[in-house]
Parts: sequence; structure tokens; C-alpha cells
Amino acid sequence: MQQNERDDAFLSIRKDAAIALKAISLPKDAAVLDVGTGGGKFAISLAFEGYNVLTGQPYSDAMNYGHESWEEKAQAHGVREKIQFQAFDASNMPFSENTFDAVFFFGVLHHVDEPKRITVFREALRVAKPSGAVVFFEPTKAMLEKLWVDDHSHPLAANPADYIGDEKVRERRLQGDMMDIFIYEKTSANT
Repeated sequence: MQQNERDDAFLSIRKDAAIALKAISLPKDAAVLDVGTGGGKFAISLAFEGYNVLTGQPYSDAMNYGHESWEEKAQAHGVREKIQFQAFDASNMPFSENTFDAVFFFGVLHHVDEPKRITVFREALRVAKPSGAVVFFEPTKAMLEKLWVDDHSHPLAANPADYIGDEKVRERRLQGDMMDIFIYEKTSANT
């Protein structure tokens, strides 16, 4: 991938982040969690918007996206000090209940083993504050077609609604530049 293609992809990520941030009206001092660091582009996008970001994935992550150097990119963009990394498993997060104002999964859910997706969703709701949001970004069909050019085995997008289980949530769906955006907020039955 050439530099201008990477820049275009990063701008699209920032656009999609802006759509979600506007929809959830996240204050600048919010506690945010980015699940699935990958190359760090989403965490960097959040840091650009002024947020202090906790990001993480398992140290054992063997996916292609799991070993990209996010720190160098964050340093190059001048936001390294706004991003903290902590290794964790999304199906058993080491955080207390009601810790984060927003929990983000940018292009992550479809990479989680299907039997674990309900648990991952439940964990995200557990660590989100009662007034917080859990936001999933899943690739659009057009984005998947671009991904398949370089990665023929890239999985299909997941529909987070399939993994809600018995949780009581309010759902909103938005269309991003490259991702479908699914926003879940706890209802009073979950708080």
C-alpha cells in the first residue's frame, strides 16, 4: 500500500470516528477504551480529538493486524503521550464495572471467534458506565472488497446485534465512510 493510500485510509478512519463521537456526545475528559489496537490508527484518531485513550489487545494476538507498530505512528502524529497500551483479552477484561464512558471496537468484532462474541459484547457493556456507549465499527461491503484485494481470507463483517444475548440495550446504526457504525447504550435495566 502506498503512502497516499495509507493517508486516505487514515482520513476515512478519522471521519468514521467523528461520526460516532458526534452521535454519542462524548466529553473531552471522557475515559475511553479502544479494544483491538492493531496498527493504532483508531487510537490515534481518538487522541487527535483530544481524548486520553487506553488501548489494548492480547500480547498473543497472532493476526496480521496485531503486530503493527502503533507507537511509532502515534509518535509521528504527536499524540503518543495521549495513548496508553495494556494487554488484555476482550472476553475477560481486567477493568472494573462502569469504568469507561465509551468502549470502541474498530474493525474488531468480525475477528473475534464467533463463540466468544456474546461474551465480548457482555464484557464491553460491563465496563461501560451506565451513561456510556459501546461502539462497534464493522466494514461495509465496499470496504471488504478493498480488504480482500490484499487479504483473501479476511472475514465477513459481523452484525453486533446478533451477539447482544439477553442484555437490555438501545441500538443506533450509522453509516460511516468505510464502516457501518453500531452504537449500544445501556437501558435502565442494565444499570
